[in-house]
Amino acid sequence: MDDLDDKMREAYEAGRQNGQALNLLSNWCEHAEFCRSGGIGMLEAETGLPIGHMGMQCKYSKQSTTYSWLLQDSIYSFYKSSCIDCKERVPVGVPNILEFIVPRMQEEEKRKLQAIQHAELKKKAQNERRLKRLELRPTLSFEETFVLDLLDELDVDGIASDDPRLEKFAHLAPEVFTPRIVDLLLQAVVGDDYLPYSTHAANALLNACIDEAKKLPVALFLIQRSSISPSTINVVLSNVDTLRVNQLEIALRGFALLATKSAPDPFIFSDQLRQVDSDPLKRLFDARKTDLTEALSRLFSRKESISIQTATRALIGINDSSLLTHFLRDIVALLMRRRLLLPEEGSDSNVIHFLRKAASLCLLQIPESTDKVIQSYLTDNDPVGFDESNRIYDSAIRLVKSDTRIEDVHKVAFKRLLWAAIESPDNHRNRALDTFRYTKSELSTLALDSFDDLIGAAATLSEKYEHVGKEGALEVPYSFSDRIEQSNKKREISSLQSSLVNLAALGAKCRGQKGIEDFLSLYRKLPKNQEQMRGCMITHITKMVTGVSSLNLVLSDWYGALMDESVLVRASAIDAWEYVPFDVIKYFPNLFFDAYSLALSDPYTMVHKRAVWTLMHRAFPEGKRKLLKDRLRNLVIVYSNENDEEFLIDCINLLVSLCLTEAEIEGAYGQMLSAILLKQEGRALYYAVSTPSFGLKKLPNFLKVILKAVQDSYVRGISIRECKETILVSSKQELSNSTEELVCALEQLKPLHPKDFIEAITYAAAFSVSGDSAIGAKLFNDLLKGIPEEPRNQLWRIQTDLVATALQIESEIKVGNLSSESTQKWQSLVHDLEKEYEERAKFRNVPPGFNF
Repeated sequence: MDDLDDKMREAYEAGRQNGQALNLLSNWCEHAEFCRSGGIGMLEAETGLPIGHMGMQCKYSKQSTTYSWLLQDSIYSFYKSSCIDCKERVPVGVPNILEFIVPRMQEEEKRKLQAIQHAELKKKAQNERRLKRLELRPTLSFEETFVLDLLDELDVDGIASDDPRLEKFAHLAPEVFTPRIVDLLLQAVVGDDYLPYSTHAANALLNACIDEAKKLPVALFLIQRSSISPSTINVVLSNVDTLRVNQLEIALRGFALLATKSAPDPFIFSDQLRQVDSDPLKRLFDARKTDLTEALSRLFSRKESISIQTATRALIGINDSSLLTHFLRDIVALLMRRRLLLPEEGSDSNVIHFLRKAASLCLLQIPESTDKVIQSYLTDNDPVGFDESNRIYDSAIRLVKSDTRIEDVHKVAFKRLLWAAIESPDNHRNRALDTFRYTKSELSTLALDSFDDLIGAAATLSEKYEHVGKEGALEVPYSFSDRIEQSNKKREISSLQSSLVNLAALGAKCRGQKGIEDFLSLYRKLPKNQEQMRGCMITHITKMVTGVSSLNLVLSDWYGALMDESVLVRASAIDAWEYVPFDVIKYFPNLFFDAYSLALSDPYTMVHKRAVWTLMHRAFPEGKRKLLKDRLRNLVIVYSNENDEEFLIDCINLLVSLCLTEAEIEGAYGQMLSAILLKQEGRALYYAVSTPSFGLKKLPNFLKVILKAVQDSYVRGISIRECKETILVSSKQELSNSTEELVCALEQLKPLHPKDFIEAITYAAAFSVSGDSAIGAKLFNDLLKGIPEEPRNQLWRIQTDLVATALQIESEIKVGNLSSESTQKWQSLVHDLEKEYEERAKFRNVPPGFNF
């Protein structure tokens, strides 16, 4: 998150450039159109600048536009493919896009000329080398000329880097590699220029019978080219005592790459599958400890990204506690002061990635020293340092599994993160919050040792929760935005408190009956006015339930909470039902279900809403659901006249899923609920059609609700994917009963736009299934008339006509009167479609130079 300001500045600058390009585009041609991908973001809404992925299109061009972050890139690509020779252009004014098109084209021509000149120079150098080899031939033996023949074949552009011929020849006939041949190959390896066959020559020399002193520079050359083989490693380690300072750094860099995996990359996966080998690096360290330590010191002192990355990867690969202790302050300082020391590196850069791994390794190897250094760098309250310290501690916690032996490092990291989270519970940038917010049962062993700390921290959060909104309340009256901010703060504090109590409950469960009794004892000692803490503890009381004995321990306190005078505690007791293990539900007494069902009749909104929400995630046993039916029906009736449609839909969903029989759903009960759904609009309608439960889909007229939703502007503004899927799986009877609604939905698409074509085909499929193909054919012919006859629209005009013709043929087959005109038209359209595809295949959909 510390890079957010930089990213916002970059987006702002892109928007400013896009605004200028948009003005130039409007002066270019009357037919030039601006288009964009996606919606409008917050920064664009705030600044009014065009920020996002944008492109250019024209009705006279079939070329697809490429949406780019910078509009100039898309315009330039489209100009070269469609505008440069266009005869339909109608100029508007000046200045126009030629302001940046001409310089770009000149630069492109310059690059092409440079590439041609570079190729000519390479060709000239290759010819000169070939002539020198030709002059050398008479002085060589017949066998030695075989090497020259291979070099002639390898001295060309585009030769495969792993071509094995020269290397195999050196392995099979080492006697051919005489001193003159070796000198010739060494020139390609140690010379100033990198030749096409330099790597091949180096690999061959390693297999040849030559002096070890000559093999060393060859091996170092291959390491620099990231071509590290066992032979390369053996040569370097065999000459380890003779390595000079610069040679030692080359070996260090190569072996460090071999000992560690690259930083994660979303586009490159191969390196993540590579097996690391740290043995060469460790052998190098054992042989030259003092020199290698000095080399690492030089790398850290240079403050260059590549040098720091090499040093850090070497430390990770060697994994020596004394070496980590020596460079501990370098690692922690660079990481926690990276805004000052590494200002060019973002939080997701490779250098930062390896510094984080090295710091995590230091914490595991030398926890006491690392903790002391980290705390010393927190004194100035730098937010980046605070974030990085939490990352380091969190790395130790994330390694904890259910069978992990808990050591001092885990306990220290846990407590540091706990109090870091408590210090800023409402700061979304506080990474310590994630440690507790998304915890799993693996941390229960840590929670067992930190039970008192967790409960104490949760109690501290109660005080923070009560304090929100009270500071400065007498000075300035709060605005609406202030109240929103207060609500968000309270929600964040409450969420963290719930996570901490959850961990405490898991730790208590690990201790068995004694742990559960300690947890309940603390709960009973809480004052009545500590509603937030009492509610939080009662919510997680069922996390400790594993069987009958543990259920009997918590049941009396749970009963009391269900009937508590505090609304918050009653609602929290309702939430506890969600976490009851399924195999324990059968042991619950009937009295519990009676008490729990009363929550649906509770006069307070918080309580009965929590009851409905919890029952959607953990239902009652089937034999006890009759307790819910009348109470849920009353909620549906009450909320059908209230302004809380989403909760109403949840009630209907729960009622249908749990309480109604198939006959009731198909009868008057289902008709009543369908009628209520058909009255909904906007957000409530979207909620109804997007809910994942199958309860609403059982209602008799749910397809009519779907077809109303696809015509609602609010629903269309978000997504109609679920609606289209429901239409496609609907039965013939359901579709036949909704013909009028299908017609209205399809007519709403006039004039038809390409982005709506898939939706139109969905309705075509519905008409086909329902047997109303004739209606569908007429409607698609009407849509076809509304599509402008422009070159760019030719493809989907043919596609629309094909759908209309297919529906027409279906309707004629149905009445037994298939006409030859329809079949001929179908064949003609298919021919036109193939021709159009062939023509469009000639266009480039991705601009030259666009790299993924």
